[in-house]
Amino acid sequence: MAKLILDRGNFADFTSISNVFLDEYMPKANGEFIKIYLHLLRLMNRNTSEASEDELTLSNIADRFNMLEADVNRALHYWADQSLLSLSTDKSGNIACIRFEALKSNRYLVSGISTENVSGAIEVSDISDVKPEILAAVSGDSTPIPVPETSGIIIPAKRKYSPKEIASFSNDDRFEQLTFLAQTYLGCTLNPADINSIIYMLDGLKLDSDFIIYIMEKCISEGHKTFSYIEKTAISYVQKDIYTIEEAKLDAKVRKDIYKRIYKIFGLTYKAPVKNEVLYISKWTDKYGFSDDIILEACNRTMEHTHCASFRYADGILTNWFKNDANCLEAIEKLDKIHSEETAKSFSVVSKAPAKKAVKAKRAKTFEQRTYDYSQLEKKIVESQNKKFAKKNI
Repeated sequence: MAKLILDRGNFADFTSISNVFLDEYMPKANGEFIKIYLHLLRLMNRNTSEASEDELTLSNIADRFNMLEADVNRALHYWADQSLLSLSTDKSGNIACIRFEALKSNRYLVSGISTENVSGAIEVSDISDVKPEILAAVSGDSTPIPVPETSGIIIPAKRKYSPKEIASFSNDDRFEQLTFLAQTYLGCTLNPADINSIIYMLDGLKLDSDFIIYIMEKCISEGHKTFSYIEKTAISYVQKDIYTIEEAKLDAKVRKDIYKRIYKIFGLTYKAPVKNEVLYISKWTDKYGFSDDIILEACNRTMEHTHCASFRYADGILTNWFKNDANCLEAIEKLDKIHSEETAKSFSVVSKAPAKKAVKAKRAKTFEQRTYDYSQLEKKIVESQNKKFAKKNI
């Protein structure tokens, strides 16, 4: 394994963790990926004596955290995709150099706003150029508005933006495009809450303007013409870790009827499917091309065998059927018959083995069995009754 070179980049001589990383990148990342990033930060700031102890290799990092080298490699590429690292490779394609990159964005800060003075006041070049309906969007100081969170994904809190912040956004081409299209689609002037929602989706949720337009068009086409609904839809996408139109379209491909029926079989409460479930169902319907009956049959067998809801187990069943070209219930029955015959053959030797004679257990006798003469007993009873009757007549 080639020795790695770690470039310090613009980092200082102490281990520090940026608030931007903690607030924006860490909540969305896999825990193992976070370990690798923090470990690299620590290695970046080790002294000379520490640096000479061990060579930096993917193998050493993997051993330290009881991981596979492939997992370490995947973590490095994840942070490279997030623009936190830059990776250089050798002629063989192996990672040879890891460079830290500065964190440039923060989803909790309003983009394009100058905060040069010490007091933190926001400078805007010319408020008179801002449209009246935009200036009317808010009044007073910004106050946090809570937004519900879901497990695994942290949703940034919605807040009320100040007039100066909105004035700054009015110069943003994305904001101008969104407000124009929103007013065109809705056929009315946007109110202050609508303006605040647009900025929140851009600045808080960090969604692309094209994706927001897609969400608006989707909601309006379905008859939902309020920004509160559009905003809730945007939040639901973020909760499912969906940030692009392509991912949203993949999510929409899932047939509502099929996943409702799958949830019913699995005994789960009905809800919108999460990303992994969408990928599984999309794989079964689009890649494998299975009908609803076959998918539901696999889910029923999953519950019979495991007694728990497992998309992974159902996927194993369906993948096996796909590999064996079992694309209808009749083909599945034939596959089951073949499997039963093979199972029977494997146990044929055991079944032909001579059966051991069962040993009858002797009944224990703890006392002698009594024998009664019932005719004598009846005779004694009759004599006793006759004697009693004779005494009464005396």
